[in-house]
Amino acid sequence: MARRDADATRRAPHGRAASGRAASGVRSAAARTVDRTLASQASAEGFLESALAPFDERDQGLLRELVLGTLRWLRRLDAVLAQASHRPLAEIEPALMSPLRVAAYQLLFLDRIPAHAAVDEAVDQAWALTHRGGASFVNAVLRRVARAPRLAAWPVREDDPVRRLAIEWSHPDFLVARWLERFGRERTLALLEVNNQPKALQLLAFRDRGGREALAETLLEEGLDVVPTPLAPLGLTVRGGNPLRSAAFARGEFYVQDEASQAAALVPPPRPGERVLDAAAAPGGKSFALLAREPTVRVVAADLAPARAGVLRANLRRLRRELPLVVADAGATAIAGEFDRVVFDLPCSGSGTLRKHPELKWRLSPAEIDRLARRQVELLLAARHAVRRDGLLCAITCSLEEEENEQVVERFLSAATEFERLPLAGLLAPPLDRYIAGPGLWRLLPGGDHDGFTVAVMRRRA
Repeated sequence: MARRDADATRRAPHGRAASGRAASGVRSAAARTVDRTLASQASAEGFLESALAPFDERDQGLLRELVLGTLRWLRRLDAVLAQASHRPLAEIEPALMSPLRVAAYQLLFLDRIPAHAAVDEAVDQAWALTHRGGASFVNAVLRRVARAPRLAAWPVREDDPVRRLAIEWSHPDFLVARWLERFGRERTLALLEVNNQPKALQLLAFRDRGGREALAETLLEEGLDVVPTPLAPLGLTVRGGNPLRSAAFARGEFYVQDEASQAAALVPPPRPGERVLDAAAAPGGKSFALLAREPTVRVVAADLAPARAGVLRANLRRLRRELPLVVADAGATAIAGEFDRVVFDLPCSGSGTLRKHPELKWRLSPAEIDRLARRQVELLLAARHAVRRDGLLCAITCSLEEEENEQVVERFLSAATEFERLPLAGLLAPPLDRYIAGPGLWRLLPGGDHDGFTVAVMRRRA
């Protein structure tokens, strides 16, 4: 497969270009948000939420585009800045990096923002952050980029083919190397490309409230543009409009959830009246996906963190749902029992959600993946006691890595000999049956409008 030109992802933000003063404030807020995200271990969404508040909806769209786009293309932007500045990144004053990166993203990827506005605002930020020399440096570097505002004009000069591919598509070397080995070049290129595309918003409808057909009709009447998801049977993809401002959202008629997450909860499909423990339940996605498909499922939700449990309570109130909610360790004796199914959304690297959480790319490491895998085994071993004989333990991750999926299952089964893999052939209807990846294993790689998820299903022997 020929290498796809990253310039194909170049696009303008939704709506008209923001006006002068507002756009200037948006660009400053974007640089601060990028800086805070990279300096912390927190999600970009948390910093974005507070940064968005002062702006109207149009400017919020631009701010989100600048922050997430800069984080997606961070490594490629740095390579361009190193060429344009004629110096290694380590020699550039750290305070100048975020203004430079955000401005370079505008110049290389956004068509509706005048080049002079992006450059001038970055220079003003440099004045405020450093000194005259810093401002002059930013001005010189960005004017060089503005004279050739295409990625093709700044080719990556790297002899190692893996490292060159990782820089071109703005990913860590180790992820690209392992994906090339596991998936091959064509599938890896597809992964790298989709990870650098904006993530569409997707919604979960409920069968007992008319399903997605009724929800789509309601949203269309409110002026939104939605289409059915091809994988999740109760999902809708938003093509236009903001569903979070709709009356349907206020009435609790849908839950915001990626279609891959919706589909993962249905591996295998829930049975009527099934008793389910949703371990690590907050914010509630897996519970809601199960209830949306089969309203008679009896779910008990558990989460160890009181703050996360509070988010789940808020979602339950808005959706007008009632579930037993336990703030406790899923392996605690207090909630031990005989559940037909225990669903565990395990803490993981999130390598299947990099388009939605691009900051994760710059935090991942083999050591962190190994640490998370060890924790996953501990959690599954603790939770297994809640599974009745002939019941199911469903381990779900938004990771594509073997260490967090296949190897975790191997280690779990070697310690919990009363469990075995559940064959999935014949249990899943099309199109979900296409993603059976092995005995008891289901994997969906990122693509289309969806994230990537892996599900391992184990059965306690009767």
